[in-house]
Amino acid sequence: MIKKVDNKKIFPLGKVLPSMITLASVVAGMTAILLASRGQFERAVIAIILAAVLDGFDGRVARMFRASSQFGVELDSLADSISFGVAPAFVLFFFSANDIKSLGWMASVLYAICCVLRLARFNTMTGDESVPEYWHYFFTGIPAPGGALLALTPLAAYLATEDEMFLNPVFSISFMIIVGFLMISRVPTLSLKKIKLTSDELIPVMLLFIISLILLYFHFWDTISVIAILYLFTVPLTVVKFFKMKKEYLRK
Repeated sequence: MIKKVDNKKIFPLGKVLPSMITLASVVAGMTAILLASRGQFERAVIAIILAAVLDGFDGRVARMFRASSQFGVELDSLADSISFGVAPAFVLFFFSANDIKSLGWMASVLYAICCVLRLARFNTMTGDESVPEYWHYFFTGIPAPGGALLALTPLAAYLATEDEMFLNPVFSISFMIIVGFLMISRVPTLSLKKIKLTSDELIPVMLLFIISLILLYFHFWDTISVIAILYLFTVPLTVVKFFKMKKEYLRK
C-alpha cells in the first residue's frame, strides 16, 4: 500500500523492485551494443543472456510483492524491445551483417521491427478472454527473449567452433530474418510456465538441469548453441501437441 507523508508518496521497496530489475535489463541490452561495437562479442552475448535472466525475474518479483501494474507491463515491453530487439540486431550487424552494408542493415532493422511487433501483439492479447483455453498452454510465435538468443546462435556457434561458415553474413542475416518472422508468426511455441511434471519425471529433469549447468561452466558456447538448436526442434513438436489439444477442445 502506498502511503503519504507530508503530501509525498512513500513507495515500499518491494513495489519498485520489479521496475528496477526491468531497467537493469535495459542496461544489459545497451551494454551489449557498446561491447559489440568494440568487437567484444562474447561479452555482448553474455549481456543479452543476462537481460533475458533479469526479464524472467521481474514479473515473478512483481507477483511476489503484489506490485503488478499496468505501468510495469508497459515498462517491461519497452525494455524487451531494446534488450531483445534493438540490442541483438546491433550485435549481429557488428558481428557480420555490416560486411554487406545496406542489406545487412536492412536485415537488422527488419529483425528489430519483428520483435517490436511481436511485443505489441503480446500486450494486446494479454487478458483477452476470447482466446481459446488451449492457447494458454502456448506462446504465439517465439517470445522475445527466446528470439534474441536464437538470433545470436550463429555468433555463439562461431565462438564455440571458430568455423568461418558462421561468419558468412548471408548465413547470419538469413538466420536472423527467419527468427524474426517466427516471432511475429502465429506458430504455437513452448511455454515452460504451463509444463507440469509427474513424480517420476521430477528427478530426471533436475539431474538434466544440473548436468546442463556443469556443461555451461566447462563448455559454455557449445552448450548455448546446442540448447538453441534443441529449442528450434521443439517448435514442430509443439505444433503437433497444439493441434492435438485443439482437436480435444473442439470435441467438448
